[in-house]
Amino acid sequence: MKYIKAPISTRTHKRPLSFWDFARFAAFLTLGVVLAILVTAALQGNHEVWAVASILCLGTTLIIWIVVLTIGCLVMVPVGIWRLCKRLARRGAWKVTPQGRLWDRWIDGPEPIGR
Repeated sequence: MKYIKAPISTRTHKRPLSFWDFARFAAFLTLGVVLAILVTAALQGNHEVWAVASILCLGTTLIIWIVVLTIGCLVMVPVGIWRLCKRLARRGAWKVTPQGRLWDRWIDGPEPIGR
C-alpha cells in the first residue's frame, strides 16, 4: 500500500532582499518612535507638550522614511542590476535547435518519432 506524505518545505535559502524589506523596517521604526513620543507626552499631560509631540511625530516620521527609502534605493539599484544580468546570462545560455530546445537523448530518453 502506498502512503502519501504531506509536502514538506525544503527551502534552504533565504528569501532574497527586496525594496519592501526596507519599507517594512521604516514602518516598524516609525511605529516604535511615535509610540515612545506619545507615551512620553501622555505622561506629561500638558497641552504644549502635545503640540510639540505632534510636530515631533511628523518630523521623525518624515526623516525616518526619507533616510530608509534612500538607503533602500541605493542598495536595491545594484542588486537589481546584478539580478537582471544574472537572468539575461541564464537566458542566453540555452542551446536552441530549429525544433526548439536541444534534445538530450541520453537523459530524456529517445527522440520523438516523426522528426
